Amino acid sequence: MSIVRLAEDLGLSVSTVSRALNGYADVAAETRKRVMQRADEIAYKPHPGARGLKAGKSYTVGVVLPIDAPGGPFMDAMYARLLGGVAAEIEKSGYSLLATAHSQARREHELGQYESFIRSSWYDAFIVVRTRIDDDRVHLLAERRIPFVTYGRTGSSQNHAWVDPDNEGAFHLATRRQIGFGHRRIALLNGPDHFMFAALRRRGFERAMSEAGLALVPSLLVPGELTESAGYAGAMQLLGAEDPPTALVCATDALAIGAMAACRDRGLRVGVDVSVIGYGNSDAGQYSAPPLSTIEHRVKENGHHIGQLLMRLIGGEEASRLYYLEPVVLVERSSDGPCPARR
Repeated sequence: MSIVRLAEDLGLSVSTVSRALNGYADVAAETRKRVMQRADEIAYKPHPGARGLKAGKSYTVGVVLPIDAPGGPFMDAMYARLLGGVAAEIEKSGYSLLATAHSQARREHELGQYESFIRSSWYDAFIVVRTRIDDDRVHLLAERRIPFVTYGRTGSSQNHAWVDPDNEGAFHLATRRQIGFGHRRIALLNGPDHFMFAALRRRGFERAMSEAGLALVPSLLVPGELTESAGYAGAMQLLGAEDPPTALVCATDALAIGAMAACRDRGLRVGVDVSVIGYGNSDAGQYSAPPLSTIEHRVKENGHHIGQLLMRLIGGEEASRLYYLEPVVLVERSSDGPCPARR
């Protein structure tokens, strides 16, 4: 129901109803009580555009999601869980979350979208996802003094608010697990090099290898897209080498599922002949054959933290003091296990 209909229903003027709803002192207490009671009965809510016009705000947080990449789809169900957590937090303060999308293959178009949204004042704040080591979006928003939180760090994270799973810790943990199983030739199927999460996951992998006194073999470090097909292609190449790895540490569950298919096509048993571990704890990994060992990164909780930091930023807190590193948890299943030579 509009405010006009509410006013007609009460037999009052629109201006009186509006002033009563907004707590003006020149409205009689009895009238205000009657307006508020009737508004509650019919679950009346003010139009968000009118509310925002009055306050000089949109009461909307924006996020631009990647929808594809060369070689396959880029967006997955993770974002539904992440943004669900964000929405649950910001709605408490009367904000809405509005998502749009862009082609990952056209980065200049993506930056143009941000420019357009900033000029039109569509959003009061932004969430930036899939952060890069050097991220133009972060530079733009910081320059324009627009509140934003990144999901993932950048090379200049100390200057902006961020929430991130412990990517380095996750891949240190996953790699140490394979080393503990007796594996010595361990490969990393990773994401594209320019993404910060990929750099951190490689750092965790390299740290675990160094601590164990194991040399890094460049041919066993394979960057690429985060898809099942990329995992399949990368694993087929690795497993067809003269001295193949016995363990595959994968940057996502999708990569790991593709890698497991490659193992099967090579006539190798996953978890017996080749050890495979993923990241993300996806439903697909849980129900794969064999079930995929993986790292859980608590996506919905990440979303709640992003929402909380956004509201603190909008409230005027200093961005460089707002960050949260989310712990990760190993999920042990049967896709990884002892090195064949150690059985």
